[in-house]
Amino acid sequence: MNKPGDPHPHLVSNAILLGCVATLVAGTLTVLRPFLPAIVWAGIIVVATWPVMLRLQRLFGGRRGAAVAAMTTGLLIAVVVPVGLLLGTLVTRLPELRDLGDQALAGPWPGPPAWLLRLPYGASLAEHWQEIVAQSPERTAEVIKPYVGKAALWLSQHVGTIGTITLDFLMTLVLVVVFYVHGEALASMVRRLARRVGSARADESVVLAAQAMRAIAAGVVLTALLQSVLSGLGLWVVGVPAAAVLTSVLFMLCVMQIGPMPVLVPAVLWLAFRHEYGWAAALSIWALLMSVGDTVLRPWLIQRGAKLPFILVFGGVIGGLLAFGIAGIFIGPILFAVVKRLLERWVADR
Repeated sequence: MNKPGDPHPHLVSNAILLGCVATLVAGTLTVLRPFLPAIVWAGIIVVATWPVMLRLQRLFGGRRGAAVAAMTTGLLIAVVVPVGLLLGTLVTRLPELRDLGDQALAGPWPGPPAWLLRLPYGASLAEHWQEIVAQSPERTAEVIKPYVGKAALWLSQHVGTIGTITLDFLMTLVLVVVFYVHGEALASMVRRLARRVGSARADESVVLAAQAMRAIAAGVVLTALLQSVLSGLGLWVVGVPAAAVLTSVLFMLCVMQIGPMPVLVPAVLWLAFRHEYGWAAALSIWALLMSVGDTVLRPWLIQRGAKLPFILVFGGVIGGLLAFGIAGIFIGPILFAVVKRLLERWVADR
């Protein structure tokens, strides 16, 4: 028992209580760990699209269920349609792709273009290019075969990832429906918890985080839409086949922050293989503009909505992407926005 003059009469009991709370929190997070990505993405989607869902609810006469069904169907279509178009095109054009691969290996491969000699180190590059072209098809197949084997091994090792991504997407979709249906109650609970922990400033930080999340989502989606449409237009102009399907794939890649290069670079190589060097050079320049524009346009759109300095948004997007993956695009600028607001309030206090 504690003595009457003990300055810390509840030290041991408080330490035990904190230990029990820490154990409880750690156990809860361990149980939730497999579902955390789905929870985070569902929260981001619902917060970012909440105003759109409310407008749909008003259009449907105040029926929340109809609005939730429409939003969920739209999200499902936005993901399933590009993947379905891509898989359908690959299945229908599989013989053509196989024949194209056989033709590429059989040769003859095109020689170096004349403009390559005018570039710095162009003569050396042209010489190496000519050495590769001069090799026999059998020698080329021997050089490529180990890389094909490694690619097949990597694909076989990561086939399970497709199932995991599908499961995460379905779990996210289920949580999105739950969050839409109980959105007001969940928001009220989060704000009450914030006020209990940090009074009015914590509540203000929660509201600020939601505003920043919506601005980031708008910047990401608008940038991806503009980037995919312009890139698809470039593919159509230069005569790349299945430009509409590739535009859908481009939109999906841009939303995932992979960018248009996985589609545009093979298109440039395809044009060069067909000796259409002018179109290949034009598409290369267009791809470079798309890549640079994406780096500048997305932070600018986020900065306009989140009311943050451009340098903070740019650093938050890039740093968050490197630290947390795709979700870091949202997490980085939100952290900067909350910290900036707290610092401003702290400095303004007397």
